[in-house]
Amino acid sequence: MQCNLPIFLILALLAVPVSAKLYRWVDETGRVQYSDKPPVTVPTSGVTELNKSGTVKATPAPILSREEKEKIQNEQARQKEQQRKDRALLQSFSKPGEIDLIRDRRIEVVQSAIAANTIRIQNAIPRKVRLETQIARHKKANRAVPGDLTEDLAIIQKEVSNIEEDIRNKKKEIENIKLKAEEDKKRLLELKSSK
Repeated sequence: MQCNLPIFLILALLAVPVSAKLYRWVDETGRVQYSDKPPVTVPTSGVTELNKSGTVKATPAPILSREEKEKIQNEQARQKEQQRKDRALLQSFSKPGEIDLIRDRRIEVVQSAIAANTIRIQNAIPRKVRLETQIARHKKANRAVPGDLTEDLAIIQKEVSNIEEDIRNKKKEIENIKLKAEEDKKRLLELKSSK
């Protein structure tokens, strides 16, 4: 029975893990702590893993603030979106001239809308002039201006104003289409030359 005790002790010592981990961190008070178990709460400086000789085995990733995490996530999302756009550009176009064709088609559609709006204004202006003339006659004759005339005039003025605003927006849209096409052509050439 006594003979079995030393064998048991030897076996027990052999059962101790050879690659026991050692952790180092700085606690809330600024003191360096060492332990074979990681801390329960993650310290702001992170936890460094040491090997059995005490040298650094793994350095912790820095703890980031929410703003820093959001910034990194936004940058990753931006890069992912740029990669998606690049793939789409390469799959859609083989040469810059194709981008010009698409640009011209889009501009034609917008110019058609501008032409339609111009016709609408040309139709609305004579009605506006006619209503203003009728209102002027009533005022010249010292008669009360009927409410429907002033309402109709306000409606026509609002319609003309909306159409003019839409034409301005369509012209800006044409400029944006041109700018986007130039950016796409430039990026396509960059992507083609990097291959």
